[in-house]
Amino acid sequence: MIASRSGASGLPRVVWRREAKRSLNRLMNFLADNGRGDPKARRAQIIEAAESLRHAPLRCEVAAVRDGLTFRRLVVDGRFFVYYVYNPPRGILFGGIISIRSVKHAAVQNPFLGVREACAGDQPHSVLRIRDTTDPAIA
Repeated sequence: MIASRSGASGLPRVVWRREAKRSLNRLMNFLADNGRGDPKARRAQIIEAAESLRHAPLRCEVAAVRDGLTFRRLVVDGRFFVYYVYNPPRGILFGGIISIRSVKHAAVQNPFLGVREACAGDQPHSVLRIRDTTDPAIA
């Protein structure tokens, strides 16, 4: 798991969600497979940029608001987007949490594809079965 350094107290923690780690790995695999620079150096650059959010978590532009969460976009090297949600401190949570949700290349058409907050008991909105329709079944 990618975790924050525990250097300065009072700063938010950076937490990488599973989908964010997967999207970072997919991006690095793409870079490696297509000879687009050094994936290890690029990974380190992206992780370091995400860690820098600890000092000013609200500095990046708001990319979207979904399900009550404010998604922000950190631009790394002009080509890579790190999408995150900042949860300010509540109660005994000292410094808050920066939840990294996804890492995408700037050329991706729908950066929020696969980025969502999972809810307990997630189910599809509705399931349509043939017997639910009023039209006769077509044989």
